[in-house]
Amino acid sequence: MKARCMYMIGRRAKKSFLRTIVMVCFSVACCLQATAQINVRQRASSLASVIKNLEAQTGYKFFYADALAHIKVNAVVMRNATMHSVLEQLFYGTDIDFTIVNRIVYLKLKSDNEEYNEGTAQKPKRQITGHVVDENGEPLIGATVSVKGTTEMAVTDANGNYILLSGSKAPVLEFSYLGFGQKLLETKGRSVVNARMSADQHALGEVVVTAHGTKREKKILGYAVQDVRDEDMNMTGDGVVTSALQGKVAGLHINMSNTGLGGSSKITLRGNSSFTDNNQPLWIVDGVPFTDNQESSVSAYGGYDRGGTSFDINPEDIASVSVLKGPNASALYGSRAGNGVILITTKRGSRRQGYGIRYSGTFTWSHVSETLKIQNMYGQGSRGMTEYITDEDGNHISLTDKLSFGSRLDGHLEPSWLGEQIPYKYYGNKLLGYFSTGFSQAHTVSLGSSNEVSNLRASFGYNANSGIFSGEYIGKFNVDINAGTRLNERLSFDGKVSLTRMKAENRPFMGFNSEVAQLLLIPGNVRLSDLKHYSSQTRLHQNWFGPDQQYSNPYYVRHRYQNSDTRWRAFGFFSADMKLYSWLKLNARYAFDYYHTRLQNTDLSLASQAVGNKVYTWQDLVTEDNMLRSEDNHFEHNIQFLLSGKNTIAQKLRFDYNLGANIMYQSYEYLSASVENMLEKDNWLFNTGYRLMTANNNGHNRSMYSVFGSVQLSYKSWMTLDLTARNDWSSTLPVRHNSFFYPSANLSFVVTDCLRSANVRLPHWLTFAKVRTSVAQVGKDPSPYNLYNSRQFHFVGGVREPIVNTIKKNDDLKPETKKSYETGLEMKFFNNRLGFDFTYYHNDTRDQAMLVDTSAPWTQQWVNAGCITNRGYELMLYARPVQVHDLNVDLTLNLAHNNTVVKRLAKGVNRLYFSGDDNMPVKVGAVKGGRLGDIYANNLIKRDCQGRMIVDSNGLPQPETGNGNLEAFILSHPIGNIQPRLLISFMPSISWRGVSLTALLDMKFGGDIVSVSEGMATSVGTAARTVNRGKYATVNGQTDYWLVVPGVKENGLVNDIVVSAEAYYSTIGLYKSQKGYAEMFVYDASYIKLKEIALSYALPQKWLHRSPFGSLRFSLVARNLCFLMKRAPGNPDGGYDATMFSQALDFAATPYTRTFGFSVNTSF
Repeated sequence: MKARCMYMIGRRAKKSFLRTIVMVCFSVACCLQATAQINVRQRASSLASVIKNLEAQTGYKFFYADALAHIKVNAVVMRNATMHSVLEQLFYGTDIDFTIVNRIVYLKLKSDNEEYNEGTAQKPKRQITGHVVDENGEPLIGATVSVKGTTEMAVTDANGNYILLSGSKAPVLEFSYLGFGQKLLETKGRSVVNARMSADQHALGEVVVTAHGTKREKKILGYAVQDVRDEDMNMTGDGVVTSALQGKVAGLHINMSNTGLGGSSKITLRGNSSFTDNNQPLWIVDGVPFTDNQESSVSAYGGYDRGGTSFDINPEDIASVSVLKGPNASALYGSRAGNGVILITTKRGSRRQGYGIRYSGTFTWSHVSETLKIQNMYGQGSRGMTEYITDEDGNHISLTDKLSFGSRLDGHLEPSWLGEQIPYKYYGNKLLGYFSTGFSQAHTVSLGSSNEVSNLRASFGYNANSGIFSGEYIGKFNVDINAGTRLNERLSFDGKVSLTRMKAENRPFMGFNSEVAQLLLIPGNVRLSDLKHYSSQTRLHQNWFGPDQQYSNPYYVRHRYQNSDTRWRAFGFFSADMKLYSWLKLNARYAFDYYHTRLQNTDLSLASQAVGNKVYTWQDLVTEDNMLRSEDNHFEHNIQFLLSGKNTIAQKLRFDYNLGANIMYQSYEYLSASVENMLEKDNWLFNTGYRLMTANNNGHNRSMYSVFGSVQLSYKSWMTLDLTARNDWSSTLPVRHNSFFYPSANLSFVVTDCLRSANVRLPHWLTFAKVRTSVAQVGKDPSPYNLYNSRQFHFVGGVREPIVNTIKKNDDLKPETKKSYETGLEMKFFNNRLGFDFTYYHNDTRDQAMLVDTSAPWTQQWVNAGCITNRGYELMLYARPVQVHDLNVDLTLNLAHNNTVVKRLAKGVNRLYFSGDDNMPVKVGAVKGGRLGDIYANNLIKRDCQGRMIVDSNGLPQPETGNGNLEAFILSHPIGNIQPRLLISFMPSISWRGVSLTALLDMKFGGDIVSVSEGMATSVGTAARTVNRGKYATVNGQTDYWLVVPGVKENGLVNDIVVSAEAYYSTIGLYKSQKGYAEMFVYDASYIKLKEIALSYALPQKWLHRSPFGSLRFSLVARNLCFLMKRAPGNPDGGYDATMFSQALDFAATPYTRTFGFSVNTSF
């Protein structure tokens, strides 16, 4: 009773805590704007000297023309003053005017905005006005507009408007803004000149987000970080963040499962480096560790893929994504970041007066565009003939036989499986005809405001997706609120709360009994329209054959397996920043991530024997229908303190440093129960089950305590040394091994800045050159509860039974370590119009927690062992070959090569198989000295030294025996490998005035995949390859289609033995683990795919001047248009979950779909 009370108290406390967080963030958002108070003591000096001191003391940024730098300004001594009053006294009696926006100060001469008097002006000045906006039509506040070759300039106001006076005859206006490419426009006599500026992600002053959200200049970093802007990441309005990110970052490989809406995604940075599938990177959203658990129960005989929890992120809320690729970049995040970090920064309040309101909407339609090729020449039957079910008088009632090795489909009349006389012809590819058109809509409305002391943004997102399966649906609703305020010069607060509700219904059931698997087996002469009659008054389930454990009606499968899952999620943070001194500040942050998932699965049963009669109806005979309900709760919180400082020594050496501590606690609980034989069939009420079948409750808790620090020494901003260190104490390790330390060191050298500071004249075409190198070591702790064996129980058939534990735990486990070094070269040419960033890396991962075979009574045990080496390179290349007036052409290429080799396994262990499904025809793993991810067939065909197939006396392929040691032979003859050799993405973009056209080509070269789907279709005669059936003849008294298998006989002579086509294809075809030869269905997984294309048009501002719209953009979008090249018959990406094992298989995958649609983006 006490435990139950504590549990209820804990649940109430958790709910109360979440309510408190929401209220706090709303309170912060609604705080009255306070006036920032500063203290200044400044003697009279030049403007440049004074501004430099003010920036260091206050954190404000100043922008002004070089011509103002030497103007003398007044002395100022003030306490608790506003910046406005400080600047008024500083510039009193001078010709300097100022504008303050978002802690940015823009300076200009007052005379630039005044007409010259006739007596003093040498020539009259004319007024030029205009409006400056970004690519989305949002006004740019504080953009500088100057006349090229003069000191005439102006600054845009809060609405992006400017007024400029010029005495030039034909002025050329130069528009510039931090983070945007410079733009030149000729006035051509016009008095109104508007400009649309494009962001320049390759600008020298580019700032990227690094570990713990620190913003740093990219040019001084000693390791590889790649940044993706929101407009580049989600140009087609994709509602899934992992899919939107695919192909945008060099070395980032995202393998999307082909399992329906919201399927799993396997994400790897710089290749796989784990024996236990622990390859996923860490997600950080606004500084909050964000759990991306992949939830899939798919196996050979069924299950559902419910995808990753990163689906909860609304891509429209993302401002930028920084990918920290290796240990060198992510060492400060600790053991969870050994595989890299995906660091997401969400949008904040807009830079405009009042509240800015934005709306984005995307509407897309998806349809099946490509499937496995099916033969259309032969129909249902065996040995080249049709077979029938007959009545008592011998009359043909219907066709029968489960195979498609019948006679030619010539159109003669035959009885269908329903007894109707229909033409015996091909009725189309069932994989194309079965599916419907999917529809998706996504809407996001956001409002926000930002000024000198506070910011607020609230967004509301709704996403609804209907899939290509009947009744398949997944939708989500997002609310994201972030706010911040600066109470005074020393204290500020920031907070965020994000709430999500996701609901999915009727996800497709996977495996051999799935709809796709059943569609693969249906003969060409069977009509889909007939299969829709899957039930009758006397039968719950009827099919063209059977039904039995292998053959089901796909329409009944859709009705049989009903399911739903709902997830509620809340994550966010509350932080306080305290400025202790002008050079030192303290940040305290509390972050949390909580989600609760509720699942329901129902199974009406195969019902093959549920045939009604005069006594019983089929409802009376169905007793194996069952229902499962489950819930899981995940909670994590992080408490962090971070002390940050920066100092300048002798005006040449900058000294930045951080010291922090973090406490992480994580809790997970799972509860499930199932019942059988429902009181009323097809009416799913849990308490009406006749019998409790199973019940299970498990979970885990884990915690980690950490301290970390970093020091950055920068000399004249062209040489930077970065040192970091972290120590973690993990609860998943034994006390004697639970502390592990890992350091990193990074060095960058900006060659061009160094030479220029030494007055070395450089070629005009060379803009920037930097070399960098880094070394790092990180640790990784094992999963919880792998130290000690314990007794566990669950309920089976309503009876408590012990869980048989065959894995021996190890109370001497140590953390695994990953040592890494990388070096890079970055160069830019022709004022950033051409550039590249090249990185070479080498990683060694040692002492992994892995399972190895052991002696009875155990089957396996946990040990620390092995070493995996990853070597590779990455190249990011960009160019702007065309920049003429308003026409820009941009090209971006990402390229990555990785090779992963297993240098060592455990002592006495020479091979390792990844966790997978024993019912599949292959295994995936590695041998010592081999490549990680080799594919091993369960059966191999015997071949001679030239690789030719050896047939037996019957003319069929002869199985390999390995001279008595088949496993050793199989391990020395892998049939493929899952690793791609080269990943490339190419993104061309053309923009002209308000029109832009952007595309993404996604390419993969190398790697292999086994098409289990084609193997299944081959075994029954529906696959396209089975159209080759030889000649129809009578041999040895048997009439059939006969062919000769290419190969040799045992004596080495060319094979000339004829064999039945049905016997050959049934022999090599795949179904279960020991059937068929997977080597006959292994393909190169290379492809070139046109993944995305978007054509957009943003209406000119002059058209919107009298409308309520601040900006308006329309786009036509398309995703997964086509494969320009591929060699596998199905989808070459493979995978039905996030494991390395399934990556090797195309197994009853959902057909490839093509998506078209449009989007609307506007602001008010």
